[in-house]
Amino acid sequence: MANLIALLAEAARSECAPSMRAVNDNQTTLVEVNEEESMLGSLSVNEWLNFYLQYFPTKTEARDFIEACEQQVPPNNTAKILMHQAQRLISLSDDILEIRPHTDSLRLLFLLMCAENIAKLHDGFTGEGHSRNYVRKFFKDFLSDNDKQGLGAGFRDNSASAHLLPTLGLDRAVDMLYEIRCDVVHEGEFWSFAFHDGTMSMVNTDPDVIADITFDSLRDIVVRGSINATRSKLTASK
Repeated sequence: MANLIALLAEAARSECAPSMRAVNDNQTTLVEVNEEESMLGSLSVNEWLNFYLQYFPTKTEARDFIEACEQQVPPNNTAKILMHQAQRLISLSDDILEIRPHTDSLRLLFLLMCAENIAKLHDGFTGEGHSRNYVRKFFKDFLSDNDKQGLGAGFRDNSASAHLLPTLGLDRAVDMLYEIRCDVVHEGEFWSFAFHDGTMSMVNTDPDVIADITFDSLRDIVVRGSINATRSKLTASK
């Protein structure tokens, strides 16, 4: 299992290279991203549509979004890269379901890698580290008010000191998810946390919370946030 985690982490690092690989004394550049884009190749518009369609009111709007991103060329192609990276990293999270079902924490790792990568690329970050800050930035800057409220209400504090099972709120929920991500990365622990399974809420003990949100709902929140980040770059490039 440790080998599986190592392989998955390496795959994610290759996809997420813009925010994780250092060049020129810990500087990262979009030039490096564009080189990797050419090596990885690009999906067809229809393949991008299969991933993004459900997040748009109409197929036409989804196609217009994808085509606007695809028309960008270096060095002004941040929106295109954001659109690609979100699909790649979230698809890795989806693939875990086939490899190791019932490992929500492992799937969560790739969602938070996506959040971090999108926030760093959007910000033009040229260094290493600051992962927690950029994960926080993603959920603060790119989520709609409804998604912020939904995520904040998605977990209830079940600790002995809590009174009447209060919801965590957005900031505490994001920090809790980041701590779970750290347990996966640094301790190899990917089996101890569960989201709502679609039928009932899940009571967790470490952290001591009740999960009222499904993993798929969190996944959708991250995709919508990534789309919002991408759209802001499209607007800025006009």
